[in-house]
Amino acid sequence: MMKKIFQKIKVNLDQEGFTLIELMVALTLFTIVVMAAVSSLYTVNNAARKVEAMRGLLDNLNFAMESMSRTIRTGQNITTPTECTFSQHYDLPCEELSLTSTLGVTTEVEYRWWFNAANNGEIQKRFMDNGTWSNWVSLTAPEINIQKLSFYVDGNQAADGEQPEVVIMVQGVATTENDIAPFAIQTFISARAAE
Repeated sequence: MMKKIFQKIKVNLDQEGFTLIELMVALTLFTIVVMAAVSSLYTVNNAARKVEAMRGLLDNLNFAMESMSRTIRTGQNITTPTECTFSQHYDLPCEELSLTSTLGVTTEVEYRWWFNAANNGEIQKRFMDNGTWSNWVSLTAPEINIQKLSFYVDGNQAADGEQPEVVIMVQGVATTENDIAPFAIQTFISARAAE
C-alpha cells in the first residue's frame, strides 16, 4: 500500500507545469479581454448618462406643454393679440395667448414666446394676482431653445356657438453637453365649452 502512495506522488512530481511564456501569453490575453470589457462598460455608461440628461430636458418640455394644456382646457375667454385661427392664418401665427384660468382661483393667465438674456427662446407664463400682473416666469429649462411657438384659436367667440379649440405648435432644440436633439411638437386642445 505504501508503494502505491509513493508511486502516485512520483507521478504527480513528474508532471510538468506551465512555462513562463505560457503564463505571460495567458496574462496578456486576459488583460486585453478585461480592457475591452471595461471600455465597453464605460461607453455604455456614458451613453446612458446622456440619454438620461436628454430625457430630463424633454420631460421638462412635456411638463410645460401639459401645464398649458390643462390651463387652456379648463379656461375661458381664450384670446390672442390678433385673430389667429389655424384654418385662416396658418402662415401668420400668434406668439401670445391670454385666457381666464378656472383652476383653483379664477385669474387671468398669459403665455408667450420670448428670448432670454442668452438669446434662447423660452415659453413664459404670468398671471394676475390681486389686480397686478406677476413677473414673467420661464416654463422651460435653459437648455431648451424654443425656436418657434405658435398659438391658433378657433371658437373663442361666445356668439359663434363653437367649443373653443387651441392648436399649439412648438419647435426647438434641446442641448445636453455635446448632444443636440431637435424637436417639433403639435398639440390640439379642446377647451371646455363656455357656460
